[in-house]
Amino acid sequence: MAVTSAAALALTVAPMDAAAVSGGGGLSEGLAGKDLSGQDLRKYKLTKANLRQTNLSGANLEGVSLFGSLSEGAVFKGANLRNADLESGNYEDADFSDAIMEGAYVNNAQFVRVNIKGSDWTDVVLRKDIQKALCAIADGVNPTTGVATRDSLLCP
Repeated sequence: MAVTSAAALALTVAPMDAAAVSGGGGLSEGLAGKDLSGQDLRKYKLTKANLRQTNLSGANLEGVSLFGSLSEGAVFKGANLRNADLESGNYEDADFSDAIMEGAYVNNAQFVRVNIKGSDWTDVVLRKDIQKALCAIADGVNPTTGVATRDSLLCP
C-alpha cells in the first residue's frame, strides 16, 4: 500500500515535459522551434506545452490554455490571445509585439525581457510589480484594435 501511494504521489508531483496535452484535439508532436504562424489553434489545448522558440506569429489562440507552458523565446507577434490562459507560463524573451491580449489570464506568468510593442492588454489583470515592469517598456499602438499599449496596461 505504501509503495502504491508513493508511486501515485510521484506521478502527481513529478514535473513532466509534455509537448501538449489534449482535451479533444491536442498536438502530439513536439512543438519547440516549430513554425505555427497564422494557424487557427483555438481547438487545441497547449497546457504545459514546450513552445520554446516556436513561431506563433499571427496565430489564433483565442481562449486557448497555455497554462504552465514553456515559451521562452516564442514569437506571438500579431497573435490573437484574447481570453487565453497564460497562467504560470514562462515567457522570457518572448515577442508579444502587436498581439491582442484582451482578457487573457496571466497570473504567475513570467514576462522577462519581452517585446510588447503595440500589444493590447485591455482587461488583463496584472500584479502591480508586473504592471510596473511592463509599463517601463510599453510603447506603440495595436494595429488591429487601435489601442495604445500604455493605455491598455493602465500605465500612469
